[in-house]
Amino acid sequence: MAKLQTLACFAALVLPFAGPAAAQEFPFRIRGDTAGTPRGCSARVAIHVINDWFMAFNSADSAKLDRATATRFGFTSGAFSRAHPFVSAHDIATLVRYSRSRAAKHERLSVQEVTFNHWRGRALKVGPIYFLRSADDLGREPLPGIGKGEVVCGEGMHILNVAPRPAYDPGPKQ
Repeated sequence: MAKLQTLACFAALVLPFAGPAAAQEFPFRIRGDTAGTPRGCSARVAIHVINDWFMAFNSADSAKLDRATATRFGFTSGAFSRAHPFVSAHDIATLVRYSRSRAAKHERLSVQEVTFNHWRGRALKVGPIYFLRSADDLGREPLPGIGKGEVVCGEGMHILNVAPRPAYDPGPKQ
């Protein structure tokens, strides 16, 4: 309930300033369609949730990661190398443990582009999410990644699946 109240208060403060120019403050490109936005929700709040989630993951901040993640959620990460196997988390303790283990390897997930794919009920479908992943155990050059997910209005990141970007995918649009 506290998470819902926090997001609702945040939305009330942010919604009056939402608009195309406001989206430029984020370090990644935003594309897609947010048609059918339910009452009390906004794409701007969803953008903040995505940004906050990735920042919290990178810093292994358990409190911020908890705030940006829905109570019921699913997270998966495909194998980026032999040293980095497939991972699945469905509770905040597992997600925080994984985040901290990756922070110890100086991991950085740098979002490049997010595409919105319409609201379905109170959930905004997101994907592809293009990002670069770097860490001590992943080699010298950042690895291109791709993801998809769902942000639930008033709850946070509900689903996030990330994996290495396949060679046939050209990546973010220029």
